[in-house]
Amino acid sequence: MVRRSLIAAALVAIASPLAAQSSPDPAEWTWTNNRPDTNAPMGVFGARTLADGEFELAYRFVQMNSRGVWFDRDSLDLATTLQLYNDAPLTLSDIRHQVSISYGVSENLTLVARGEFAVLERETLSNGSLIRTGAEEPGDLEVTALYNLYSQGAYRLHIMGGAVLPVGTMTTYADTTMAQTGVVVAQPFDMRPSSGSFAATLGITGVAQNEFASLGAQFRLRSYLNESSAGTTLGDTFEANGWAAYNINSSFSVSGGARWESWDNVEGVDPRLNPAGDPMNLGALLAGQRVTLPLGLNFLMPAGSRFDGHRLSLEAVYILHHDYEGPQLGLDWGLNFGWSVAR
Repeated sequence: MVRRSLIAAALVAIASPLAAQSSPDPAEWTWTNNRPDTNAPMGVFGARTLADGEFELAYRFVQMNSRGVWFDRDSLDLATTLQLYNDAPLTLSDIRHQVSISYGVSENLTLVARGEFAVLERETLSNGSLIRTGAEEPGDLEVTALYNLYSQGAYRLHIMGGAVLPVGTMTTYADTTMAQTGVVVAQPFDMRPSSGSFAATLGITGVAQNEFASLGAQFRLRSYLNESSAGTTLGDTFEANGWAAYNINSSFSVSGGARWESWDNVEGVDPRLNPAGDPMNLGALLAGQRVTLPLGLNFLMPAGSRFDGHRLSLEAVYILHHDYEGPQLGLDWGLNFGWSVAR
């Protein structure tokens, strides 16, 4: 409760200058790219189109940490989890190293390609022993097109559509006490860097800017189209983002907002996974939703300096609410860090 109150107070502190300051007439305001608040927070993908011929290279470090098994809105104690399953997952660290390349084909069309490398680490209580498993494998490749619908004065609105190509590793294996013989076995769904399926993505993003700050909102859908080699298809995911970024000066801005994520159950059954072995093995009960509060700091290198055009962004993600359809690992906290340069 104390943490949520402090987070809420921080968000109000960020947003209040937006309402307090008088802004110029939106019809007369000219959009400015060379500001620390122009780019959306690190957790938002594809939120800005590029100018004709502009090229952007970006790196993003994403870490999402989960702790304990949750069902509905409540956590399950260890004893209860072990009554339901043979194994009890304790923690999960999901790290993604993402690199993206964007190019402004025209004033209205921007193309983006993003690839990632996953580093997964998990602690599980199995047969009375603490088992640590990990995986370091490539993830999927996402290609996206952004198209401007409206770009006048203080406002920008664009749609986005693309595809996810399952080029990464779909299944990881580990030697656990469940094997009893030292033979590696397939790991649960949360230890899989790739979806193993093609997917279509759709979205829309709107942003507004005045002399002091920027406001934005984005809605994104990802729908998986085919079965993976394991005979499963991940459930569709939906994400909604809203954010505000306020300029402290010409180099620094602070940001805050809300992020809602929802995902459906996994369709199909992987015969290599024992449904009673681990809560993350039963794909039919892995649907859920959560609300998080991202708070960020953004830095734009001074114009005319050696690193003109370079941006650094840091975003801490705090969990406010989660609701899981079946027992599964619950998100504890997250961190996004990124660098980008546009030319």
